[in-house]
Amino acid sequence: MRRALLLLAIGGALSTSAAAAVECPACTGPSDLAVAGAVLYGALLVGALFREDFVAVRWALMGAAGFHLGLVCAMASRGSTCPLCLATAACAFAATALVLVRDRASRPLLPVIAPWTAAFGLLAAPPAPPADFPDHTRIVAYTRGDCPYCDELRDRVLPEATRGLDVEVVYRDAASADFVRRAPTLLLSRGRRSRVVEGLPTVARLREEIADIGGGAP
Repeated sequence: MRRALLLLAIGGALSTSAAAAVECPACTGPSDLAVAGAVLYGALLVGALFREDFVAVRWALMGAAGFHLGLVCAMASRGSTCPLCLATAACAFAATALVLVRDRASRPLLPVIAPWTAAFGLLAAPPAPPADFPDHTRIVAYTRGDCPYCDELRDRVLPEATRGLDVEVVYRDAASADFVRRAPTLLLSRGRRSRVVEGLPTVARLREEIADIGGGAP
């Protein structure tokens, strides 16, 4: 029974990490960290299937639990929540607890491993976008002059996505914002709701994002 629960917990962490790799609702869109997490949990699932007592599985789970603790603290500090990241963290905590229930010898390692990976989770979390609460729908597009995707965003995607909608579009240099990791990056906001979209979105996706924050109607 414990083995089944362990595999279920690791499988849950794998599936939610994979979903977050597509898009983290509050963690600034598609997440490279989530991709790395999905790979890690995939390897852990294979390891637990064949050798759940292998020391590397226990160490990796303790490290993952600490890392997710750091990410959760980072989200709490900026007042945002990501259901996918919280679900992944819960699965990581559950899997870690399950492997430590029986293996008492490894328990003293938890306060040694987890704080270091928690600190890494705090540092690895992307910076929060600047706080701004417009009473209308606004898109701030962070672009670079030497970026062909930025040109396509400016010339085709944004005009088509905002056609017929009441949306303010502002362009800013990507180098001016420390939270921007790739160009183009879009910051959509309305009131206290905001969404960050990294990379070049499709017209359909951008219109969905505009509708999701509750604005855009003429």
